Amino acid sequence: MVLIFSLAASSSLAASRKPVPLRDGLVIDGIDGSVVSSDGNNWSFCPFEEISDGKGILSANASAVILPSSTLDKLSSIANSENKNFRIWGKFTKYQNKNYVYLTYYLPVKDVNIPAQTEQEPVDPNEEQIIPDDVLAMLTPKRTINLADLKRPLSTESDGVIVDRTGFLRKTSNGFYFDFDAMGRNIDPLSLPLLNCEILELIAAQQKKSAEPLRFKISTIATGYKGKNYLMLQRASVSYSFGNFAK
Repeated sequence: MVLIFSLAASSSLAASRKPVPLRDGLVIDGIDGSVVSSDGNNWSFCPFEEISDGKGILSANASAVILPSSTLDKLSSIANSENKNFRIWGKFTKYQNKNYVYLTYYLPVKDVNIPAQTEQEPVDPNEEQIIPDDVLAMLTPKRTINLADLKRPLSTESDGVIVDRTGFLRKTSNGFYFDFDAMGRNIDPLSLPLLNCEILELIAAQQKKSAEPLRFKISTIATGYKGKNYLMLQRASVSYSFGNFAK
């Protein structure tokens, strides 16, 4: 009787545990799934097959919010209830124990055979992953952007990188913004929203512990969605310390 109770309690505990999310930065190298939206503005990706990095899991048909980007801007113009199956490239991010998708490329998938769920070989998280050069190239734009370029909306072909710029983290009811530091120059202030990722979570926690505003130095991808610019952090550190959160 005791054994039966123990097994039942163990099964109940396992069922109540929330799945561990995929690690931040996990590369998406051609994964098939459906892209759905209830309002035409906010989109989610639902993979046809379970995705695992050896520890974290995104279950088949579970949804991950797609972050704003120029690639989503283009995809959203053709995705609908009749055309919702796509093969996507990019990376997963992780923020507050949830996964998000940052898109860099996509292809429509016309004929879909949703596979039956089978037991997958566990992935060793310590095993080196060989990422094709073309996939790596899509993950980080090569064009360097000046802050002046971000005063107006970026076009869908104008993603770029901003390297080693300083500023301050600001929390609003709509999420976190990065206020670029003018560094004494007579220029208009620039403030842009930050996309959800682990680096943002780390620096937000660091700022929360400080009584004073911290100046951060960041390197980031700049992208646009529906006439608004966004930042996807790649690296951030407190400018006066040796702390560094890199991707």
